[in-house]
Amino acid sequence: MAGDPTPKDRFTSLDTLALARELRAVRNARIDKVFDRPRRGWALSLRAAKEGRHELLLVPGQFAALLREVGPHAEELSPFAKELRRLLEGAVLDEVPDPAGERLLELVLRRTADPAPLRVALEMFGSGNLVVARGDTIVAAAHSRKWSHRTVAVGAVYARPPSRADPFTLGPAEIESELTRSRTDLASTLAARLALGGPLAEEVIARGGWDGAQPAAARADRVGPELHRVLQALFLDVGEHPQGYVYQREGVPLDATPYPSHRWRGVPGVEEVRRPAFSLASVEYFSTLASATATPEEAARSERLKELEHQVERQRAAVLELERRVEELKADAAAIFDHYSDAERALSEAGRREASGPTVDVRLGDRTVSLLAEESPRTTAQRLFEESKRAQGKLQGARSAVAEAEKELAVQKRSAPGAGGPIAPGAEAPTRRRPRWFERYRWFMSSEGAVVVGGRDATTNDLLVRRHLKDGDYYVHADIHGAASVVVKHPAPGDPPVTAVTLREAAQWAAAFSKAWRAGLASASAFWVNPDQVSKSGASGEFVAKGAWVIHGTKNVEKDLPLELGIGTVRYSGEELWMVAPQSAFEGRGALRAVLTPGPESGRAEVEIELARELGLPRPRLQSLLPAGGVTARRA
Repeated sequence: MAGDPTPKDRFTSLDTLALARELRAVRNARIDKVFDRPRRGWALSLRAAKEGRHELLLVPGQFAALLREVGPHAEELSPFAKELRRLLEGAVLDEVPDPAGERLLELVLRRTADPAPLRVALEMFGSGNLVVARGDTIVAAAHSRKWSHRTVAVGAVYARPPSRADPFTLGPAEIESELTRSRTDLASTLAARLALGGPLAEEVIARGGWDGAQPAAARADRVGPELHRVLQALFLDVGEHPQGYVYQREGVPLDATPYPSHRWRGVPGVEEVRRPAFSLASVEYFSTLASATATPEEAARSERLKELEHQVERQRAAVLELERRVEELKADAAAIFDHYSDAERALSEAGRREASGPTVDVRLGDRTVSLLAEESPRTTAQRLFEESKRAQGKLQGARSAVAEAEKELAVQKRSAPGAGGPIAPGAEAPTRRRPRWFERYRWFMSSEGAVVVGGRDATTNDLLVRRHLKDGDYYVHADIHGAASVVVKHPAPGDPPVTAVTLREAAQWAAAFSKAWRAGLASASAFWVNPDQVSKSGASGEFVAKGAWVIHGTKNVEKDLPLELGIGTVRYSGEELWMVAPQSAFEGRGALRAVLTPGPESGRAEVEIELARELGLPRPRLQSLLPAGGVTARRA
């Protein structure tokens, strides 16, 4: 491994497991008090029979530790600490569930007079959170948040975050299957698809002796069983009474683990120091990290910079490979035409010899070209030219992705702490173009060049129709309640008129951005009408909700619309823009990069991560383009 291993800025799933096992040793401990920690997080004071006092540190998004010694506390209690003290004081620790491969620490507390258990959940992923539930209802939360599948707020039903299969319980065949389906390198696959995260992925790779940069699918049949063995051995190394291992250089902690780490072996100047408990190693390392990191936002910015730098490197390499591919295809096709008689003669001779195999390798000038035995040289040359055109389209998309990533990287570097503040004289400031009017909404450009725009919610549904549905436009809507309003804009004077081709593409797009996608349907229906058929006036006394519109007269229905979209780039006014649209919309207007269909919602995050890396798009930008619900993606 070149350089130092990836720094760890928060607990891994095995760190969480180690702490859960430490806490089980003090079951039946009673909570005395709750305090704010000086920097961040909270401290729970515990009393255990025959064990004396302990202190449990809870730092959302980072770490937790069970200590014998009481540390410093903030002088005054925050409102949330006061609420925690009111809810938890006197409760007894009854159970600590196994985290099952997640970075979620749960404590189940009970009171004699209250049959409903209290559940304290510490989230060590993302920006972190601390949630308390009584029974099935949340009664306190450090941060209120809402997703389509889960709400964290006082009064909401408590639900665990979406989880994936525990990598430490997967069998060899399941691991091999995950590797085979991956389109990325081994390190990224272990980190994302097997949910290990970066540091644990590096540990596994170090123990297995693999090259993390190699494609995960390569030799999956051999790596799968070996990977299963390594994961099992690593899991056993944690043990029922986890010890702590601190890795330091010149007295400065670099990592803390509940197992002897292989990824630090052989790193110059790094020594391993053992501690009798993992919590001691954990607080030793993370306390130093907390003081070195000014804010969680700065740490996130630094991590984003690293991701962007690696992303730009990969994209530049992909551009070089595509450029090479385009040139080779063109050169092969040109060689066939330049030496056409030689190509015909070679195929004729191969036919007389009854040479085995579908291809014939022929030396044409300074190139060796593979000709298909069953097609003429002219057909082969035309096919190679067509392949070069498709590769050229992908190359344009790849170059656009590199430019966008480089631009974001430059902005991030200039805004990073210590970047020097204002831009130096003579340096070119990153220009931020003014978004076009339709980019406020969902949009795509049809294969005929028409701009198709859709609302994102009830507010933009109303705004879109009131402001932008004009004479000559078309109104499109999926035949499903609650779907978005979609407007097909009429072409500018001199441009080709909108035909049934665009209307069907718009209908397919409207159906895909409806509840039909989340429901996992294969197809759906939609309709289109003229602007004068769209109104807010319903039947007498009928209430028309915000975002909804009443349709009068006959609807033109489009049936059996496939729920399938493409993602790629399209040129508009001389600029490359990313869009999600029916595949046909990209033909002759842009570069189609991937095909999307509905998939399991539990796997959306993994698909987003892999797709963002492959396309070179920031994940938040990708999320803004995709329909709600699960997604599967395949290369175009």
